[in-house]
Amino acid sequence: MTRVLIVDDQEIVREGLRSLLAVGPRFTVVGECEDGVAVMNRVSEVDPDIVIMDVRMPIMDGATATGQLRAADGPPVLILTTFDDDETLAAALRAGAAGFVIKSAPGEDILRAIEAVASGDSWIDPRVASRVLAAYRVQPDRSRADVSSLTDREMDVLRAVGRGLNNQEVARELFLGEATVKTHLGRILTKLNLRDRSAAIVLAHENGLVEDA
Repeated sequence: MTRVLIVDDQEIVREGLRSLLAVGPRFTVVGECEDGVAVMNRVSEVDPDIVIMDVRMPIMDGATATGQLRAADGPPVLILTTFDDDETLAAALRAGAAGFVIKSAPGEDILRAIEAVASGDSWIDPRVASRVLAAYRVQPDRSRADVSSLTDREMDVLRAVGRGLNNQEVARELFLGEATVKTHLGRILTKLNLRDRSAAIVLAHENGLVEDA
């Protein structure tokens, strides 16, 4: 059973997520927070497998809280959003968020997103992906990572991951087994000294490996 911590300043949203996650035996809500400030302590108390985090909250927003959590090797973060705020979404990804899902998405999509992120995969809603990509295109140039150590196939996998595809989607697109995709991704992270899948997505965008939408 996947242990979930919900972080959102709106009670109605937290209640809706509790109800959604209560259906079936896949998930259990182990805690809630109303603001990003309380996330670190709450994670220590309840030890969740995943944090579902609103991107916009008072006092401390989701991007800042995500950065603190990931810097402390905390659990993966799935960002919830209803806002067309490119910079905030890009900041959350750069801070280490493993996925983004629109609050109005169908319940089954939200559940699939939670399962994917909790298992170490990513989930990026296509509507969010296009906005995040647009935000990256207007960012100032950053230092480029040396990807010359990657094989051609690893580059293919990195490009696909950078577009927000999960392992199953990458496997289908590149005609590979899912286990093979996981192996390639592991080698990419090791070769480029990347923390996690989110860091690989950021690197792909910042190094121009993702084509414009």
